[in-house]
Amino acid sequence: MNSIFPSILSTNYFNLESKLNEFNSNSIDFIHLDIMDGHFVDNISFGQRVVSAIKSKFKFKIDSHLMISNPEKMIPKFINSGSDWISFHVETKNKVRENILNIKDHNLKAGIVINPDTPIDILFPYINDVDYILIMSVFPGYGGQEFIDSTADRVFKIKERIKYEGSSCLIQVDGGINTSNIGMLKDAGVDIFVIGTFLYNSDNIKKTLNSILSRMSGV
Repeated sequence: MNSIFPSILSTNYFNLESKLNEFNSNSIDFIHLDIMDGHFVDNISFGQRVVSAIKSKFKFKIDSHLMISNPEKMIPKFINSGSDWISFHVETKNKVRENILNIKDHNLKAGIVINPDTPIDILFPYINDVDYILIMSVFPGYGGQEFIDSTADRVFKIKERIKYEGSSCLIQVDGGINTSNIGMLKDAGVDIFVIGTFLYNSDNIKKTLNSILSRMSGV
């Protein structure tokens, strides 16, 4: 599995298909979708039909990140639309374990998401239940934000807890990731990198991806 998950939040939608074609030709396996409801976060992005549309033309797996207030209402729709991974915010607090089980009962990967200002110990009861934890390195709702430096320390502490629990849970990070911080995040324990603006603003996606992979390997 390629550990870079492009996010389409920052793309010009008129150019989305051409960008997806470029990702397809550069061994990208997953596309990350930021689903916003205008309530949990201020903005509205797109819904489950985007999942179906991408799956109808491409072989990508879809990682759906639900930035919504009532994930229990929308999880079935994203299951039915063809999502492969589904994550929701632990800050919603309602039915967290039930939502995890619903996703996993459909043989999909289940994740929980934590905002930059939420104490990390809220995650600990679920580490053995989820397949991955998405750590936000910006505040959710907007693309193009600057990376929050304290994220690496949060990653390290969560990774230590995962090891302590003997869990196989992966760590995913999203927000402001580029070649200047990806090596540090890899060293701290990140397994999967969601990258949006840095990729979509690139004139040469292949070159940018190679540069990212080189920094991840310490080259």
